[in-house]
Amino acid sequence: MLGLLKKLFIRKKVQPLTGRDLNGRNNVGYPTMQISREIDKLVKPKFKSIKPVIDMYKDTLFFKWIPSVINDKLSDEQLAQLSGRNLQMVYLLLFRDMLRYLAEFVKIRNVPDNWPDLFAQEVLNCCNMLSDEDDKDVAKKQALFASHERYSIDNPIDENNHENTIIPNWTEPLAELIMLPPDMIYKCHRSLLVAIKRRKKR
Repeated sequence: MLGLLKKLFIRKKVQPLTGRDLNGRNNVGYPTMQISREIDKLVKPKFKSIKPVIDMYKDTLFFKWIPSVINDKLSDEQLAQLSGRNLQMVYLLLFRDMLRYLAEFVKIRNVPDNWPDLFAQEVLNCCNMLSDEDDKDVAKKQALFASHERYSIDNPIDENNHENTIIPNWTEPLAELIMLPPDMIYKCHRSLLVAIKRRKKR
């Protein structure tokens, strides 16, 4: 009986969330979930044919690699200062580039040729990414979003000799928005596009 009472009334103490945990949840977790949901809503009605590729890119970049790099590279102070809107914009710019890449060799019925840009614009609007009044990076993000530049992934990555890897300039403004090294942005995006290219060749 005493054992049963202990089980009923004595609960294990739950460790409170640390400041880093809270900042990770608010500045990385919630913004990531929001943009992921908005993308999923758009994929269902028109883009079922490429859903597996979209899911692979989104799930790997949004929920594995970028959060892992942020956790590894950002200090507690940087994580506290990280803008969730900036994170969403970096996700969206990379995601749009992936869609532009797909559009080169995947034809989808009943959609205009510029569907990657229309898709990205709708995600941008649904997430209100440029609507925060205290956002100091709005102009920078507007310029990045307005760009039609394709992100070059031609430079191979030399994992054994990092100095041999030439990181393209397009990575710098994206990396600056979320305080990450440009090479990490390049490695994440290039690796996924190379994987998609291999998959499409099968």
